[in-house]
Amino acid sequence: LALAGSFDWAALPLIYMGGAGITINLVLMVLNLLPLPPLDGGRVLMGVLPGPWAWQLGRIEPYGFLILLALLVTGFLGRILIPPISALQRALFALAGL
Repeated sequence: LALAGSFDWAALPLIYMGGAGITINLVLMVLNLLPLPPLDGGRVLMGVLPGPWAWQLGRIEPYGFLILLALLVTGFLGRILIPPISALQRALFALAGL
């Protein structure tokens, strides 16, 4: 029991690494769920939309990554991603007691 107290210095870096891992996974999850056809969110949206609308959305699939790149360069991607990532991060950290 006395030995366990001598390793407190190792806990803080592990907590930071865990938080960084959670944040990276949240960013990838929210990014992948964007309703843009090459991403999974676009596939889900195409499955939910009526036939003609899904077909129209499917037509922009070859340009999806260019659209994503344009959103990234203009800064709109951050405006889209940061609110849901922050909310999910706060919820997960609250559940973990961090």
